[in-house]
Amino acid sequence: MKVRTRYAPSPTGFFHIGGARTALFNYLFTKHNNGTFICRIEDTDIERNVEGGIESQLNNLDWLKITPDESVRTPGEFPPYVQTQKLKRYQDLANQLLKEGKAYYCFCTKEELQTQREEALKQGNTPKYNRKCLHLSKVEIEQKLKDKVPAVIRLKMTDNVDIKWKDLIRGLMVVPTSALTDPVILKSNGIPMYNFAVVVDDFDMQITHVLRGEEHISNTPYQIAIKEALGFDKQLIEYGHLSIIVDESGKKLSKRNSELKQFIEDYKQMGFIPEAITNFLSLLGWSPKNTTEIMPTAEIVKQFDIDRVSKAPAFFDFKKMLWIGNEYVKALSDEQYLKWVSPFIKFDRASFINEQILNIALLIFKPQISYASQINELVTSTFLSVNFHNLPKEMQNIVASDNFQKCIKTLAIVLSSFNEITLENGNEVVNKVKDATGLKGKDLYFPIRFVAIAREHGPEMNKILTIVGKTQILKNIKLLEK
Repeated sequence: MKVRTRYAPSPTGFFHIGGARTALFNYLFTKHNNGTFICRIEDTDIERNVEGGIESQLNNLDWLKITPDESVRTPGEFPPYVQTQKLKRYQDLANQLLKEGKAYYCFCTKEELQTQREEALKQGNTPKYNRKCLHLSKVEIEQKLKDKVPAVIRLKMTDNVDIKWKDLIRGLMVVPTSALTDPVILKSNGIPMYNFAVVVDDFDMQITHVLRGEEHISNTPYQIAIKEALGFDKQLIEYGHLSIIVDESGKKLSKRNSELKQFIEDYKQMGFIPEAITNFLSLLGWSPKNTTEIMPTAEIVKQFDIDRVSKAPAFFDFKKMLWIGNEYVKALSDEQYLKWVSPFIKFDRASFINEQILNIALLIFKPQISYASQINELVTSTFLSVNFHNLPKEMQNIVASDNFQKCIKTLAIVLSSFNEITLENGNEVVNKVKDATGLKGKDLYFPIRFVAIAREHGPEMNKILTIVGKTQILKNIKLLEK
């Protein structure tokens, strides 16, 4: 059977790092096996759905270039791709299980269920439903339904059997039904519970492999039991549960306990190259056979092997993310780099003489940035925050020294002999000052750099002189002359 996987987010939030890793691993596994990658929306938790949640998921999948083959945007032959559009299907199947005696009505109130739970905990037992409503007579059930007493439908679990599956990542998993409860499959309002809807959808969409986070391990035995009750067990589904992602403190990555940004949208707004994020996410729990970690998505697809996916927690190393981001930036051509970084500029472009000079300034930082919005702090602090007021006493003494003054006054004379400063003649300016003063080393370079950008260290001298320009440097010299 052709491999068919699914990423099935709920629109109760935006595209989280954990969800992105799950989507990516499904995509990589599917494409490695020439299969079909599906995105369906599990929106039955209606009260928690957020506006824009579906768009966030799909837009960011597109941005990461792991676009589903089938989704609400590109439907395939197994619609619908949104759960609330097939409520009757779930209701009909739940009622079918009722008729077959595999499920039953439960009329217990929230208060009763809470009391049962508290009593079980007091006795040191795992809370589970006591099956009170399983033993209601047909007459009692009909009367309660006639009286419109709210009722859910519960699956009757088979007693004293083991539910087993061979996990693609964790090996043989065994859960005895004695550790499980009779799960609700349909709420009183006709909305299916998560585990029931998932089983129906996976069957209807002919899903062959389910890769998801380890928090779903507890759901798997229920889903297998539901699948068997519905007679869907002839359709083989293989399950694989990915490890959790942890922050530097070892805690599960969560917006409640981590300073790391949690959503793909955050990194998009920061200006990361999407392929860099995809590359980084692929290494969260998977290791390639070779030692090269910088790989385009096509190469990751080619190498992806489910047997090399680890069940150990994956560390979200932001420093590594920055390194990968920087590698992708450095691989851009200068033209690609300028086009990529330009939309993220927030400083005033008019601060520079012209667009060509601005581009020279932008390109200076290409070797060191990991994401585009970093350009603002780098350019601003280097070229747009020049301030000669309130200099520290030690710096005032250096500025007043004979060598410093001789250097900048000579620089003023030399600059006056040039129409404009360019990358080609910038070093000539420096050499003329050197020849006229006899200064060299720090005595030569420090005053020139400081009078241009008020910094001891910075880019190459010809670039500094070209970017700041003759006019502004002459103004700065007047401020520092003694």
